[in-house]
Amino acid sequence: MKWPGWLYRLLPYLGRRHAEEDVQQELRLHLDLERERQRDVGVPEADAELAARRRLGNVALIRERTRDVWGWRWLDDLGRDLRHAVRGLGRSPGFAATVVLVLALGIGANTAMFSVVYGMLIRPLPYPDAGTIVRITESVGPRPSSSIINASLEAIVEEAESFEQIAAYRASTFEWAGPEGEVTVRAARVSPAMFPLLRARPHLGRLFTDGEARAGADRVVLLRHAAWTRRFGSDPDIVGAILELDGVPHTVVGVLAEGFFFPSPEEELWTPFVMPGWSVEPAPDGREGYSVTMSTTNALGRLLPGVSAEQATTEVRTILQRSGFFARVRDVQGGRASVALEIDGRVVPLLEEMVRGYRPALLALTTATALVLLIACINVAGLLLARGVTRRRALAVCAALGAGRGRLVRQLLTEGVVLSVAGGLLGLAAAAAVLGGLPAVVPGDVARLDDVGINGPGLAFALALSVIVGLAFGAAPAFQWSRFGLVRALNEGSAHAAGGFRLLRSNRARAGLAGAQVALAVVLLIGAGLLLRSFVGLVTVDRGYDPTNVVTAHTRNPEARRGAGGPGAGSGGAAADARFQAALLDAVTRLERLPAVAAIGLSSDLPLASGGIRSTTSVRAAGPPEAAGPGERLSAQVTWVSPGYFEAMRPRLLRGRLFTGIDQAGSPGAVVVNETFARRVFDDGEAVGQRVQLGIAGFGGGDTPWWDVIGVVTDLRYAGLAATSEQWAQAFVPAPLAPAARAIGAEAFITVRTTGDPLALVPFLRESVAEAHPRARLDDVMTMDGRLSLAVAQPRFFAFIVGFFAALALLLAASGLYGLLSYTVAQRRSEIGIRMALGARRGDILGLVVRQGTMLVAAGAVVGLAAAAASSRVLASFLYGVAINDRLTFVAAPLVLVAVALVACWLPARRATRVDPMEVLRFE
Repeated sequence: MKWPGWLYRLLPYLGRRHAEEDVQQELRLHLDLERERQRDVGVPEADAELAARRRLGNVALIRERTRDVWGWRWLDDLGRDLRHAVRGLGRSPGFAATVVLVLALGIGANTAMFSVVYGMLIRPLPYPDAGTIVRITESVGPRPSSSIINASLEAIVEEAESFEQIAAYRASTFEWAGPEGEVTVRAARVSPAMFPLLRARPHLGRLFTDGEARAGADRVVLLRHAAWTRRFGSDPDIVGAILELDGVPHTVVGVLAEGFFFPSPEEELWTPFVMPGWSVEPAPDGREGYSVTMSTTNALGRLLPGVSAEQATTEVRTILQRSGFFARVRDVQGGRASVALEIDGRVVPLLEEMVRGYRPALLALTTATALVLLIACINVAGLLLARGVTRRRALAVCAALGAGRGRLVRQLLTEGVVLSVAGGLLGLAAAAAVLGGLPAVVPGDVARLDDVGINGPGLAFALALSVIVGLAFGAAPAFQWSRFGLVRALNEGSAHAAGGFRLLRSNRARAGLAGAQVALAVVLLIGAGLLLRSFVGLVTVDRGYDPTNVVTAHTRNPEARRGAGGPGAGSGGAAADARFQAALLDAVTRLERLPAVAAIGLSSDLPLASGGIRSTTSVRAAGPPEAAGPGERLSAQVTWVSPGYFEAMRPRLLRGRLFTGIDQAGSPGAVVVNETFARRVFDDGEAVGQRVQLGIAGFGGGDTPWWDVIGVVTDLRYAGLAATSEQWAQAFVPAPLAPAARAIGAEAFITVRTTGDPLALVPFLRESVAEAHPRARLDDVMTMDGRLSLAVAQPRFFAFIVGFFAALALLLAASGLYGLLSYTVAQRRSEIGIRMALGARRGDILGLVVRQGTMLVAAGAVVGLAAAAASSRVLASFLYGVAINDRLTFVAAPLVLVAVALVACWLPARRATRVDPMEVLRFE
């Protein structure tokens, strides 16, 4: 092929054929000139050619030395090695296909895992200078938090010197009355400083101004570019248009640049965030104590150049301790605060904060995939060792023709790399297919999962891993089969050799590899067994209620959502909540008449549900002494419920009774508590008939009402199903009462128990709520069985993935053991024939082969148990109710492996017993 001249100058190697021709012509010219000179000095014509060649020297050697000077001889050698490797593997298609498939599994799994880790943990966020963006959080007490109290944030904005900008935001939704009717759109309320902080630029219009972050001036909206394109057809005149959000007109002031999103790709628009105020007021009705109103928000900051997150954390903690919200509350109370609050502030890089919850799981899965790849490499190394036996004579011939040991090693390594690259290409295609469907199978809303895919770093990783793996698993066979006695190898008439039923040196290497596969498989099997037992424990844990035929839905007061200050802060306040509460009770009354409804109730919170109203209150018992130690405050979660809630959820009643219609009447109120509440507040656990005082969360005290405990129910697992998670002390208060009006009125869960399919009732549920309140909408509609399934989705996913890897490791280990013993039987076929001719019975031969395999399995299992015991701590954070050294798992996993391994040993042993001694002796 004729290449352009400029390409020759850029890549001289492309012109090697022309250079070879030039050298050949020059050598021919020198030979002709020397031949003429020889004739001139009297050498006969017949001898002149020979004399000229003798004078010129070894022409082939001259050409080789010339190529060395050019510097591309290694490319020629590599090309020849590649061609030879491809031709050799083409003569063994079964062997090549087996190796490629095994490596595709290992390399594909690791490529997919690397892409996930890179996309979630390593890849920078899609904002300029994202490394300086941090999240600012505040925690009160020992529990960490991802938010900060608004008043504390105000103090940090005023006093902190470590930040270039600080901005607050809160995720939200709006009911948008558009051309297609009223639809729900995801949005976020953000401080005007948020967009400069993220270095965002408008595509049309402008960004928010500081003056728009005030109540009454916040009726403006910014659109995401994708929403502008999809919903408004890229209308260039969109700036100045009016959008009706939650029934309130908002003016569009701009469209953000294409590709920008925050805080997630689902948000379609942004409105200004109006910072809610805080207040500390005397308790109502002349009682002692104070009523505290506060709210929290999410906060981001951009650090100044040269400032680290640790330095900013120190400054934030100092500000919070000196002038934070809780310090101001203590000042208002005149130093009478009865609770010593532990306040802590943290400044964490945003990327680290986003992936903190996923990092341990990703590292554990990465370890599992690496073990699978290691087992695959060991398996392939064993196959290459076995193949080397059949190639021993061919390698000896190459050595006899002048190939050195280094040349043979290079050829064998090239074959390994060719196999590995082929497996890597197949694995890369499989990884791309798996990653394409990953968001659909991974449970929950996982941050940055949409950024995962095969990209430049993923391709580079797959290529590098393929080459490294090819060199790694090809090294042992290459050095093994490049070292042999040349004369002995050429004199061998066959691959079979006489001797005892012992492994040859190559067999000893394969035995070590097979034992290593068994050990690694035991580690993965034990890990999968621990996760599986944990998952089973979660599924079978005592939930405290009956989820069968129960459907639930969440709804909130659309009027309350109009205010910037949160529920109840909009126009009407408590009156709007009361109206919505009445509408819900009307909807409940409508549904109670349906024959398919067995029970229906309202509640301010629901097990395993997000959202809702969760209030923490201080607890004081009137009778027995408190169970808490000195200086420790008793607290409980308060859930407002209607009487039908217990009938719908059917918690187990341990003592006393549940609510009836009479318990809604007035004071003194009745309260139902859970088992943990009874145990913590009352020493003897006898709560029924006792009286408790429920104060205001965090700053209780004073003459608050007393409640009569009428019943104790089993613990309902609200936060999760983990048996090791901390269980709340919980008090159920009947609603509607005056104190409950704001709780149930702002938002509530509807729980319905049906006599048949619960999902069949959903259309009637939506219709009843819409008739009672035309602007009300239902969200989070789900059966309780569905919530339970979602609660265990992540443990189930981990158990499935690690279980799949363990099954794959088990299969590879068994196949490696089977291949080793099959090869050994074939290699010692003549010896088996002689043993049987001398009187050995079939049982003796069977036991001989099985015993050899059993020794390998036993050695590998012992090593694997020790490795699993040392590494099982990695799974501690993923286990629920299962110890990391669970005896059942550590016994069952090796037994499963032994059972599979015995089958793998029995098949070649059975073949050995069918050897015909006369046939073997005749041909040997």
